[in-house]
Amino acid sequence: MGILFIIIVTALLAGIWANYESSKSNLEANAHRLHVITESHLNNSFRMIDAGLTIYDNTFNEDMQDAFVIVMEEYNQTGGDPSRMDLESLKTRIGGMDIYIINNLSIIQHTTKSSELSLDFSIVSPEFHQWLQNIRNTSGFYPDLVCQNHVEGILTKYSYMPTPDHHYIIELGLVSDKFAGERMVVQYSNVVDDIKAFNPYLEDVLLFQSQKRLVYNTSYIPTPEESSMLDALLKENRTTRVVKGPELHKTIIWIPVDLRNPDYPADMSIFAKLTYNDSILSEELTQMGFIHGFTAILVLLMGGLIAFMVSRRISKPIEQFTADVDAIAAGDLNHTIRPVHGYELSNLAEKTGVMVERLKEQIRKREASEQRFMDLVQLLPVGVFESDLDGNITFANPAAFELFGANFNKSFQGINIFSSICPQDLDRAKEMFNVILHGQKTVGSEFTCLRKDGDTFPILAYVASRSENGVVIGARGSVVDVTRLKQVEAEVRLLNVDLEKRVAQRTFELEEATSELKAFTYSVSHDLKAPLRAIDGFSTILSMKAGSRLEPKEREYLEKIRQTVLHMNDLIESLLLLSHLNWQELKYEEISLNPLISDVVSSVLEQNPDHKVSVIIYDLPPCYGDKTMIQQVFMNLISNAVKFSRKRSDPRVEIGTVKDHAGTVYYVKDNGIGFEMRLSGQIFKPFMRLVRTDQFEGSGVGLATVHRIIRRHGGKIWVESTPGEGTTFYFTFPPRE
Repeated sequence: MGILFIIIVTALLAGIWANYESSKSNLEANAHRLHVITESHLNNSFRMIDAGLTIYDNTFNEDMQDAFVIVMEEYNQTGGDPSRMDLESLKTRIGGMDIYIINNLSIIQHTTKSSELSLDFSIVSPEFHQWLQNIRNTSGFYPDLVCQNHVEGILTKYSYMPTPDHHYIIELGLVSDKFAGERMVVQYSNVVDDIKAFNPYLEDVLLFQSQKRLVYNTSYIPTPEESSMLDALLKENRTTRVVKGPELHKTIIWIPVDLRNPDYPADMSIFAKLTYNDSILSEELTQMGFIHGFTAILVLLMGGLIAFMVSRRISKPIEQFTADVDAIAAGDLNHTIRPVHGYELSNLAEKTGVMVERLKEQIRKREASEQRFMDLVQLLPVGVFESDLDGNITFANPAAFELFGANFNKSFQGINIFSSICPQDLDRAKEMFNVILHGQKTVGSEFTCLRKDGDTFPILAYVASRSENGVVIGARGSVVDVTRLKQVEAEVRLLNVDLEKRVAQRTFELEEATSELKAFTYSVSHDLKAPLRAIDGFSTILSMKAGSRLEPKEREYLEKIRQTVLHMNDLIESLLLLSHLNWQELKYEEISLNPLISDVVSSVLEQNPDHKVSVIIYDLPPCYGDKTMIQQVFMNLISNAVKFSRKRSDPRVEIGTVKDHAGTVYYVKDNGIGFEMRLSGQIFKPFMRLVRTDQFEGSGVGLATVHRIIRRHGGKIWVESTPGEGTTFYFTFPPRE
């Protein structure tokens, strides 16, 4: 009865404890979930407020842009000398906006706002200083949002415009009484009031700006701890920080609401300091603990009464069932379990009987499986053996006896694995055996062995340790006669020698063919160019000396002859270049692509002054290859892009990179005429043209040259195109090894 009482009480107490832990976990999870919802609502609300204020702030852009026209006109009239500008008069003309002249060091050199004169942004706001440097060499109007200025904290709408000579950046500042009514004071405070009402654990909320000023209370001075945390959030990563204060039973969570916008220099981010009162949750947990403790006392009393009543009824059948199970556990699997009273115990006795029958069946199957395995080992053509720690054979199959020329019917007694190994391999075999017995892994090892008749033969042995209850008791393995394998290895070596001779002969023949091709190419270049030079020379002389006496149609024929000659000469040069690519040595080096492509674009545009094409060159990583050949790749692709986009009203060419699983992929993209993708398989073949020569000039081998250069570098090239929308060539270069 005592054991049953302990079991019941322990189970009930465990249930109460589990319920307490579950309730505690749920309460803490709900509190955490409430915190998450609170922080999410805070973040989303501030972003919505910021979006609305951004729309409002942009309504002043047009007036400020008009004011820049007046200021820039005055700047140009003074010859770019800000000291000669009457800033106070200009301020009156543009509606009272403050004017700031910022030099190349990001220092306010001249201004109508005397309190901000000589303000150095590189010290006050390094991020804003970097933004100023980024727009200095550009042109255009750069509006900002309404934000607090760096000195008095007055709400001001700023806008910026670099001067035409890029020596200064002019800044205009607009101060309006409307700003205060539209800004965040009321809206942010409403959000704070809402989340305080929603979350009973939230004790206080402080909202800081990126200037470390408190929202709706600029006179508030942050504590050293607050200032240190704000520095960390501003200078490092803007992620949520949790600060525990166990002595005060409070948790402080810093939530950065990152409202930075790449279109505006001002950082309108909010850094919320949420202080949670942990003592409220602790009190709730304590109260719940008292309730569960009282319940546990009641359970103890009721459990004792129930145990006393039940134990007398069920203890006897349990003892009988236990005796039957002990008999089976002792090894008597044929022992019969006697019937017992009670549904649960009778069901358990029945299931136990079924389990015993299944165990007997599994034992029979295991014995049959072991017999099948033993039969299989006996039939294997590979020698299989087991030995003790000293190398004495404890088991071997017939193939092992046959391998060593012994009689299988002979007993294993007295046979040792080392007695059949030749003396020159004996020490190595014993060393390997010791290594295996110490649990280390080995690969197949080759030894020379002796048969009973004295013949030697090579074997390949695979051996591993065998253990019982974690203790090594010997080794087991297999041995294979590799005599035939040795013969095959010798034959393979002879074949390799013959193959090397054939490769050397084919290489010699290929070098001779290459030499003949070079000579033929030179001959073709000379023999084809000489007649062309003669035709061009004679047609030029005829045009100069007899041009006035020729009819217009005849002069047109002469000009067509000269143009055809020039086209034929370009075609020969392109074919020679394509041919030279097959044997020209690659001179690898690291290549900075942006300067190289800039030179290529300048050259292409100079050759085509009538083509008004916008060329965009993104920042490209360097590549590794032959600089002259890679320059030719970009020359051909950019020339094609300019040529086939010239008939568009807004021709545009882009050169950049994308990333994929293989690394960096370069591309040249245009918005030209494009073509059907079903023709993409033909575009890299020599002389394959998808348009007529009277529409677009060209030799027809430019893309073939590009294809061959990239393939020689070990890269890939492919094309994507849509008729009427443009074409993009993608290509790769292998990374430097």
